[in-house]
Amino acid sequence: MKLITDKIIEDVADSLGLRFLPEEKQGEVLTGVLGIISKRAGMRIVEKFSEEEAKEFNQISKDDLEKMEEFMIVKNPEAENIFKEEAEKVKEELLNAKVGE
Repeated sequence: MKLITDKIIEDVADSLGLRFLPEEKQGEVLTGVLGIISKRAGMRIVEKFSEEEAKEFNQISKDDLEKMEEFMIVKNPEAENIFKEEAEKVKEELLNAKVGE
């Protein structure tokens, strides 16, 4: 299971109007936004880990996103909802910043 689902990606891209950008630029912006979502959601999940869970999590290779996500889901069944919440927050922040230009 992916924590950043295709639905989240599509929603962010559509809400931010990224479909009107050239494909290369869409990818750059989307990668940045999804990185922010991942960091924020990951921090929320990891901060609830016990010391032992945190050590175990830190032993997982940072290059193996699938194992990291699997660990987060097993240790925190609310992980998927946390990612959705953070996606909404980041999207709203970016839309509000865009309006405030």
